[in-house]
Amino acid sequence: MLYFAAMKIQFTSQICHEGKMYVAYSPELDLSSCATTEAKAQKNLLEAVRLFLEEAAKKGSLEQILKERC
Repeated sequence: MLYFAAMKIQFTSQICHEGKMYVAYSPELDLSSCATTEAKAQKNLLEAVRLFLEEAAKKGSLEQILKERC
């Protein structure tokens, strides 16, 4: 199990409507997610960011990623 101190990370979230879906994208982290509503797309993006940061921390690369991207 991974434990790390809570941190505040600011990133841009761009949301666009593509067909029947909304896509939420963070250019700083190069992550995106989608859903049928804007709110769900935003929520899914936050989950994707959380998972991305957790995996980076497990691999020991979180600090480097944050320096490069944020």
